Amino acid sequence: MSKQINTIEGLAARLSAVEAKLNTLAGLEAPSVDALSIQELDIRLSIVEKTVDELIAKPATDAVAALVAAPADEPPAPVEEVVALSASADVPEAAAIVTDVVVAQAAAEAPAPEVAEVVTAAIAAIVNAPADVVVDPVALVAAITEAVSETATIADPAFAQAAADIVAQIIETATGEAPKASVVDQITDAVAACPVASAISELITADATPATLVETVINSVVAESPSADVPAAAEIVDAVVASIVVADAETQPAVVEAVAAAVAAVVNAEPEVVQDAEAITAAITAAVAEIAPSDSAAVQLQISEAIAEVIATATGVTEVSEEVQAQVDEAVASDPELDAIAERLAKVEEKVGILGK
Repeated sequence: MSKQINTIEGLAARLSAVEAKLNTLAGLEAPSVDALSIQELDIRLSIVEKTVDELIAKPATDAVAALVAAPADEPPAPVEEVVALSASADVPEAAAIVTDVVVAQAAAEAPAPEVAEVVTAAIAAIVNAPADVVVDPVALVAAITEAVSETATIADPAFAQAAADIVAQIIETATGEAPKASVVDQITDAVAACPVASAISELITADATPATLVETVINSVVAESPSADVPAAAEIVDAVVASIVVADAETQPAVVEAVAAAVAAVVNAEPEVVQDAEAITAAITAAVAEIAPSDSAAVQLQISEAIAEVIATATGVTEVSEEVQAQVDEAVASDPELDAIAERLAKVEEKVGILGK
């Protein structure tokens, strides 16, 4: 039997048919014409894959969210009904693990609202995972941390720590042993991760998006912004995201990290900040200052130029002022570890001064 030869035209037609069905089922927005290149096929298929996975997982995820929000020992649905929604429901060994996790949450107090999304993501990752992942501790931890990393960043350190502690307890329930230090570090990193910055990093390192998909890709990012429903602010966020979507791929890791942080600062900012040139400049430079500086002066210069372009786009100017450029240069050179030490040292100096009086 001869092998079927796949063509761009044939695959594009099939993909368009799936997109049309998903438009009906989930309101998926997609170009009205078939894909014309492998790159466009890949981007559009990635969006479709994510949408399909979310639709399939939605019943179980919604049930878990309700369970997490409920008071202790007052589950909104019987445990067995939640477990029945699991991808592992028909595999006894895996179903037993899912049951243990669901039972434990049913008996637990509802976490603080700031933490609930992370807890829901961790438990839903277990409920929605295939049986072979559920019974494999390493694979299950990876699935949980990936799911947690895709939740909104928790700004408050106390809530972030609470979220990490609960996820560690969920992992202990699922695997039968307390997480090792390396796993705890993974959990902490996952809680701290910014999904917007991760998505933007992928756009920065990718080739320029095909013209037919530019609007779709931009809209998918802007939709996650607090400014999405404020036209004036959304227009600014749109312009900033567009600047990386249509740009050529960036390959220097330090530049990618800094630009991703800068653009994410715009996307994540409240609309009143986005519309205030001074405030959004401060938000961008603060985000960049949190990144360890490059050892290369040439790379630092490259980063400064790239960040200045982001600020220029965000503030509607052709070129930033010397004052703003100085802020950018300072942020790029700033070392967060040294800043933390300086803060601690200042406190000690103050205490020593008091002792000497």
